[in-house]
Amino acid sequence: MHPARQKILEYLKRHSQATITELADHLDMAPVSVRHHLDLLIGDNLVEASRVRRQAGAGRPKRLYALTPEADAFFPHNYQKLAQLSMEVLKRVLSPEDMKTVMQELAEYTLRQAPSDLDDLPPKERLAAAIDFLNREGYMAFCECHGEQIILHTCHCPYKELVSSHPEICHMDDTLVRRLTGMTPQRLTHILNGEPRCTYRLLPKETSSAPSTPPIPASLPLTTEPG
Repeated sequence: MHPARQKILEYLKRHSQATITELADHLDMAPVSVRHHLDLLIGDNLVEASRVRRQAGAGRPKRLYALTPEADAFFPHNYQKLAQLSMEVLKRVLSPEDMKTVMQELAEYTLRQAPSDLDDLPPKERLAAAIDFLNREGYMAFCECHGEQIILHTCHCPYKELVSSHPEICHMDDTLVRRLTGMTPQRLTHILNGEPRCTYRLLPKETSSAPSTPPIPASLPLTTEPG
């Protein structure tokens, strides 16, 4: 970003709002130049001009400029640091089994955004819906079918920087895949081990009270790897 526009954003962050005259004085620039940079920031939806400051006595009112919510992305954030610290604290106060339960609960929160009718869908449609949801969550997922064998790949780990120090997070992914597909994931490859993707063999979920999930026929095309 142009240094002048960055300084405008910083000034508005500190002062909440400002006129062109105030920004020109701060930047030591001509008002026409400030207006040019403001127009570009407005075009990028980082600044808005929605208020007017009334002058005491005669004179035209002056328009006030302020940041939009989107401008917040241009300022420092410590989400990653907070996430790392949170994981370290949790691991100090919880047992490994309790940590696994926490990861499973986090997966359940994520699953609240998944389609509610997954259990009612035919196997092929359910798998397609599961892949679509995983992709919306940033996993870059696709599936291959070899005979009756179903292989699920996730090419990206949205939590890779955390997982390298806290592999417990992978329990969340296992829960997501299990609950979304209705099948049991058997991990074959792991990004954490330096492999290019996480790969799972999806096995029918066998229970004592219900029949296993039927296989998806090889003749039915599944989502293929993106080019």
